[in-house]
Amino acid sequence: GELVGAFADFAAELVAGEAERVATARAEERPEPTLEEQRAWRKEQAERMDFGERFLAPRDGTEHAATQEPMSFERYLSLVEPCFVETGLGGALLRPGGESIPVTLDNVQEFSEEAARFWFESGVVDQVEAFRAGLNDVFPLECLVTFSPVELREMFCGEDRIEWNEEQLLAHFHPGGGLTERSATYKFLVAELLEMNQAERSRFLDFVSSCPRLPPGGITKFHVDVFPDSSAPTSAFPRSRACANQLYLPPYSSKDELHAKLHEAIHSSAGHHEQRVQEV
Repeated sequence: GELVGAFADFAAELVAGEAERVATARAEERPEPTLEEQRAWRKEQAERMDFGERFLAPRDGTEHAATQEPMSFERYLSLVEPCFVETGLGGALLRPGGESIPVTLDNVQEFSEEAARFWFESGVVDQVEAFRAGLNDVFPLECLVTFSPVELREMFCGEDRIEWNEEQLLAHFHPGGGLTERSATYKFLVAELLEMNQAERSRFLDFVSSCPRLPPGGITKFHVDVFPDSSAPTSAFPRSRACANQLYLPPYSSKDELHAKLHEAIHSSAGHHEQRVQEV
């Protein structure tokens, strides 16, 4: 999905940039860019070495966003060789012979549009209809019309925003196994959680519970048990038992040390929640 999203953003920026060039020419009462001039400008954009930073790096404001290797669009195409299939790299064909049609600067917008159409329309219509029919068997769909989309999303997916304060964290993050509210490691954790932005809080929740949102009702309906991982060295990473909302912390000597290890753990373990211990 990241590849399709990056290509869609890049294509949208190309379209917006071309429109801006035309608007500027009109405002300055000079000839509009010719087709060849627009193509030359597109090529310049495709050769810019900040494609990776602008379109492939995380956009959640974390430090990981700054580690993207300099990369142009053309260079990226040559490395991954995407074509007209579901993800750009594999899956269902987006058009006949799609596996033999490479994505290029000239057709990247077509690819993005066809991939989006497959993902949200033609590629899922049968599954959506089957889901509706199954749901209707046990819960008549007309009963849902009394709820707004926002209310349904909150009931099914949890809170949109992850809000907590120190008092709530102390009440719902329970130290155990010898760890207490006076323990330095526990205090470091609470301070770190208070400083996290929304994206980081979501990553943390995913790490400890396998769900990136708080349940309906917010933090008051959520809990985490925090235990010391006393046998682990301070160079070890935090680990979680996500099925039980349990977090295990090595005996870090400072908040900075906990910050570095916790952030590495939550950003490197996406999709792998159950007690994975990583040593440096």
